[in-house]
Amino acid sequence: MEGLLIKFLLLFLIPVVSFADAKVIMVKYMNTPWGHVHQNSSRYSASLTTVSCGHPLKVLELNNKGWTKVIAGPYTGFVQENNLVSKKPECLQDKYPRFFDDLKLEITQMYYWGKLYDQYVEGKSRLK
Repeated sequence: MEGLLIKFLLLFLIPVVSFADAKVIMVKYMNTPWGHVHQNSSRYSASLTTVSCGHPLKVLELNNKGWTKVIAGPYTGFVQENNLVSKKPECLQDKYPRFFDDLKLEITQMYYWGKLYDQYVEGKSRLK
């Protein structure tokens, strides 16, 4: 029984210790209506969670080739740098709360909107 208790404690304490060692540099906010915290620094990697505009994210590392390592709730992952701002933005849900509430979006819809924003690329086209 003691061996099982020790294995249980090690299984759950090791992640807590490594999470506690992470040093938060600053707080940034999501600037797009919805976005994802990814497992890796790639728009095609698994999504750990969906966050909405204005959501505060604790920054652990800056600019990893356009990606920022963040903490969002219990998740540690990566967000595209161009989706983050230093000051809390005025978001649709803050500016028009009744309209936003009337949309009655489900979490799966927010997930897919976030995936759309992940694929959206800003800038000039290189096509001629």
